[in-house]
Amino acid sequence: MKLFTFSFSRFTCYHRFESHLSMSSFVSSINHISGKSSWVMQDENYDYHQEIARSAYADMLHDTERNKKYFLALGKAIQLKRDKGEKVHVLDIGTGTGLLSMMAASLGADTVTACEAFKPMADCARKIIQQNGYGNKIKLIPKRSTHVSVGPDGDMSHRANILVTEVFDTELIGEGAIGTYTHAHKELLEENCIVVPSSSNMYVQVVSSEFISRWKDIQPIKLQGCDDVRPPSDTTSCSGAIALHDLQLQQLPRDQFTCLSEPLKVFRFDFSGKKPLVSNRQSEVFFEALSNGHVDGILMWWDLQMDTNGEIDLSCAPDWVHPNLKELQWRDHWMQAVYYPSNILPVLKDDKVKVISNHSEYNLWFDVAKENSNGNTKISNGPDCFCGIHTAISRTRFGMINDPDRRQIIIDALRKNIKDDTVCLCISDGSLLPLIATRLGVKQVYTVESNPLCKRIVDRFIEENSLSEKIKVIEKHPENVTIDDVDGNKVDLVVGEPYFQTSMLPWHHIQFWHSVKCLSNVLHPETIVLPCRMTIKAVAVDFIDLWKIKAPVGNCEGFDLDIFDKLIEASSDIADETVEPQPLWEYPCQARSDVKNVYTFDYTDFVSKKTLPCMTNTKLNINSHGSCNGIVLWADFDFGDGNVVTTGPRDITVINKKIEWDYYSRQGVHLLKKPVHISTEDLKLSKHCVIKIETKFEPFKSDDFAFAFSMEYCQ
Repeated sequence: MKLFTFSFSRFTCYHRFESHLSMSSFVSSINHISGKSSWVMQDENYDYHQEIARSAYADMLHDTERNKKYFLALGKAIQLKRDKGEKVHVLDIGTGTGLLSMMAASLGADTVTACEAFKPMADCARKIIQQNGYGNKIKLIPKRSTHVSVGPDGDMSHRANILVTEVFDTELIGEGAIGTYTHAHKELLEENCIVVPSSSNMYVQVVSSEFISRWKDIQPIKLQGCDDVRPPSDTTSCSGAIALHDLQLQQLPRDQFTCLSEPLKVFRFDFSGKKPLVSNRQSEVFFEALSNGHVDGILMWWDLQMDTNGEIDLSCAPDWVHPNLKELQWRDHWMQAVYYPSNILPVLKDDKVKVISNHSEYNLWFDVAKENSNGNTKISNGPDCFCGIHTAISRTRFGMINDPDRRQIIIDALRKNIKDDTVCLCISDGSLLPLIATRLGVKQVYTVESNPLCKRIVDRFIEENSLSEKIKVIEKHPENVTIDDVDGNKVDLVVGEPYFQTSMLPWHHIQFWHSVKCLSNVLHPETIVLPCRMTIKAVAVDFIDLWKIKAPVGNCEGFDLDIFDKLIEASSDIADETVEPQPLWEYPCQARSDVKNVYTFDYTDFVSKKTLPCMTNTKLNINSHGSCNGIVLWADFDFGDGNVVTTGPRDITVINKKIEWDYYSRQGVHLLKKPVHISTEDLKLSKHCVIKIETKFEPFKSDDFAFAFSMEYCQ
């Protein structure tokens, strides 16, 4: 699950509601029709509920392998101390629900101290511990471990001799594990303590992949019969920004990459305290290339050695290199990641290549070079973007721009509609359509760029390709554009991908319609608009694993976590949207209904209001054996003559078959609170389920589409 977090500007105010004085917050929100920020009134505890709802604790608690191996390793650690005749004093850092502390208490620890800095979770843990009968055995300290004191008057009366903690993320160290362990050993633990987990190994695998390279930077755009669109030269030698590109690597199509190396161990992190953890390290590991190719990506994952003897291992490796496929566990809190070299290094089979690995206290970065490069190959000095483009464009957006199928559909539509005297207007954020249209022969191109970062990117491409005389960038919001901005011309062709950086869901590109409507004063009466329409579509699905991010935990390793479930559900009801974005190519599912059109929006209807506001009702029929736990929505954009850019399935959808989703879009997901189950007996009785979707679009009242879901069983 890719969590989306925002930094909201906010202020509080008082208002009267039912004669009671209550405090609410105005929260900065994006209007998805105009693309502008607006203020929305929320409950004063909205941020609190949002943080709880998006905390991802449920995903961790559904990680059965993690839970069982922590339990086993704790049991071994406690027994080792018992065998030495020592009393057992356990410290649990970042206890969350209190699960690991209750494990320690149930295994006979003499004392257990748990610390949790996130107050809502600390309060929840206290209630859970009490409900499970460990209130007198576990002391909970609502502080960061770095603020915990030890001594007669301190939070802990004495140091602990066992530490259990889970302070890891996809990069292992991104949540501050190095600092947490270092402080704990110095201030909170005995010298000969046991730490669970005891250590970690980090691995990389070097791959050649045109598919993966699409996420690295903007590639040249080749146009048959025309000059290419070239990216600025410094973008291809920039390894990118500090932002992590985390992926479910085992969902990468195996025919889309070639492994140039076996898995290579690049770092070992010893948490035991026997050796100090170093904040900044570099390693060089050599390998002989397994085949010809280019180094396009460096895949990374890690494992945990839970016990001191290395007998209990937990691996985050993808399936093709996992040490024990029977233990392969789906997890979204610890994924894998792709890193990009500063240079695309060509290699031949048996060439000797070195991987240069670096980490700071919180970050990782990797690069490659030939064994005897002698400084001829540029090596990354850190995860800093010097070209400026990686800080403005996401990896997903890079992939979208480089997607050959998507690009060709738009190019074909432009070729058909461009003439020598065409005046073209482009509406999309940071789009290269103005350059493509110019190369294809339009007379003049205007492009509206109200986002300064996006304008800077477009300006750099225009300069690199010497097209400043043919392309004019208008740095205004569409409603402020006048006929003078287009030099008195009337526009014959309006084109968009469409893409806007503020859009979180596919239909948020409705902003294209709003922009066209605002620009009607500069359009020719016969103006062609591409795409001409947007259709929102839906299908009922059965997710293999994604459902776990919202599913109740219930009983976990024998401990009742019902209080936690209720907390998450209550906060989710307040803070979560009905439909949330997910990159579904990473989260397999099967279709459980036919695909249905939910709403079709005519982008060319920018004058008439006859279709607005609008409400539609859609029915998804589930009448085959199996389960359904979610609804997926996406948008298709029609460029005419059957040419459609989709943000949904890449192929025909067949009931009870896996859906192959677009790699470069996020779809909208609604997870059902109560999954649907159709049994063989139900089918014999002609019983089936109908899921209803009510869709409202009221642009003069709301800033987004509104969806409501309900279901009923029919016979």
